[in-house]
Amino acid sequence: MNDHASQTAPSVVDRSLIAAAEHRRLGRQDAAAILYREVLSVAPTNVDALYGLAIVLRDSGDHGEAERILRDASSRTPHDERLAEMLAEILATPTAMPSQRRGFARRAARRIVRPTIEAAAQKPRILKYRALSTCRQVTGSPRRLQPVLLVGPGAIAFGEDVQLGWYRSPLFYAGYCHFEVSSVDARIEIGDHTEFNNNAFVKSEGAGIRIGARGLFGANIEIFDSNFHDLDPARRHGGNPRMAPVEIEENVFMGMSVKVLKGVTIGRDSVIGAGAVVSASIPAGVIAAGNPARVVREL
Repeated sequence: MNDHASQTAPSVVDRSLIAAAEHRRLGRQDAAAILYREVLSVAPTNVDALYGLAIVLRDSGDHGEAERILRDASSRTPHDERLAEMLAEILATPTAMPSQRRGFARRAARRIVRPTIEAAAQKPRILKYRALSTCRQVTGSPRRLQPVLLVGPGAIAFGEDVQLGWYRSPLFYAGYCHFEVSSVDARIEIGDHTEFNNNAFVKSEGAGIRIGARGLFGANIEIFDSNFHDLDPARRHGGNPRMAPVEIEENVFMGMSVKVLKGVTIGRDSVIGAGAVVSASIPAGVIAAGNPARVVREL
């Protein structure tokens, strides 16, 4: 088991570093800091993580902590030019006045310390839901910021850099993400770099659900490939419900509380307004909203 872990750890570390760099590029310093610290918890001498965390701390005004990290890293890798240049830059920065230092500390607490505490508070719940998950055909390793339950005898495939949950949104502590494949033929596929907000519910009975890369999904998303019950009153408590595959193409953005029903295809780059019920297919490159969802305009 240790041999297996040593083989897979580098790829996990690399993915975390790539994701942290992307968070930094988008201005999400708190999320970047959490990922860098997670890397350092398993690879304390990783220069890229030390370097990235120092940048985040510096940009947050915490020059002292950034200097400490860089001095420690420089002592371990004295010939690394990046660390030497970064340390020189931080040492050349004038010392802040006491009031400025207090401001830096407050900003650092908001942007780094608080998210770290939030992540630590969620960890027991994440582990509990992982233990409760029953799906054995899972590929990929999404970032679980919120608890995730994976259930059923079917298959669930996550692409690279998939994120489930978000700190600054409703239901972060109270909810969880639920992915269910309730038959052996059921399958859910989620493309690379796709992000779900809190409380996502995606369930396949057998027809299959495919979500393309770079999707953005708001909180309380629900996606189904089945009616689950027959509409005929005489057969409603039994029989075979109707199923049809769902396909959500690349770069689709869905607002909060959108429901996507069986047989729907949503074209790439489209936007679905908050609260919409999508019961028929939506073309690419449009904005759709309402119940049932209708095209509002082209993008």
